[in-house]
Amino acid sequence: MRRLTLAVLLVLTGCSSGDGKGAGFTAVDLTATPEALATHGDMLVIGTRPSDHPELVTRSKDGALSNVRLTPATPYGKEAHWYGITSDGVTITGVGGERGGAHGNVRWSAWTGDTRQIVEKPQAFSTFGGYGAGELIGVARTPQGPLIIGTWQSDKAGLDIAVWTYAADTWSRQPSAGTVLESSQELLRFPLAVTQNGEGVLVTGWQTGKGTVGAAVWQFDGKTWTTATLPDGDAALAARCWDGTCHVVGRSKGKLAWWSGPDWKKLTTPDIPVGDDQNLAAPVLVNGVPTLFIDHGGVKLVSEKDERPADGPSGEVTAVEKVGDQVFVIAGGRLWRLT
Repeated sequence: MRRLTLAVLLVLTGCSSGDGKGAGFTAVDLTATPEALATHGDMLVIGTRPSDHPELVTRSKDGALSNVRLTPATPYGKEAHWYGITSDGVTITGVGGERGGAHGNVRWSAWTGDTRQIVEKPQAFSTFGGYGAGELIGVARTPQGPLIIGTWQSDKAGLDIAVWTYAADTWSRQPSAGTVLESSQELLRFPLAVTQNGEGVLVTGWQTGKGTVGAAVWQFDGKTWTTATLPDGDAALAARCWDGTCHVVGRSKGKLAWWSGPDWKKLTTPDIPVGDDQNLAAPVLVNGVPTLFIDHGGVKLVSEKDERPADGPSGEVTAVEKVGDQVFVIAGGRLWRLT
């Protein structure tokens, strides 16, 4: 038993010397602030933004950085921040947004292309905006094509979870009425993040009804939407799925919560506070161990039962992505590579 425990600890610490040092990171020097990450084959796609416009950068396996040509089509597209990027290894899809207009609402832009050029595909104003519009939370890829997840005014109460599909350069919102995405007087639903899950996607968030608040997930298998309530949780903030298992992280009574699906068992985790307005980045696999990167008195690598410091990054962790065997983290407005 002692040998087994020691082996587990060595995997978690990522070193064999037992010197107690934190996980090492190397800064990736960019010319603008990184906002979003995605995997594109064996390349990393980085959505960046200088002071007033979006940019897209790729990083190859050997570390070479290249700028992707961006072609905006609208005034707000020229100024957009990146809200999400996804790729199937051939086509890159992005969602951007910038606040404007009399009410300061986010004006959305949708982007499609590859590593040579990504183009804003202008949409009718009513596609993402206008009366009844909510927010867009992100984009994910399925074998049938990309999906954008957001919210839209419900026919019954509050906002429904909304889904947009893409065909012939046009995004189309699908009806939520009559599905588990629909809100009602008894149950209001609030999506917070989306990730690919096999043939479909997994949406994480929270819901409230009859005086209670609970963490929830909504799953699409390529044909049908289903939902599940996560035990002893207040909100599910982020998730990533691999090898048939989804790892969901969130908040329970002001503390970090971690669930493993599809059975949605709540795991035991280190005692780490998570505030009501705090976001989390999705976990990734590090040395065979599902790992969360979080700012807890400095950036830490957190597994189910352990945490260790990150040597280099500091500040809020906003995105994590794994490309091959390389792990990248946006923390404190900078991009870092786990070494």
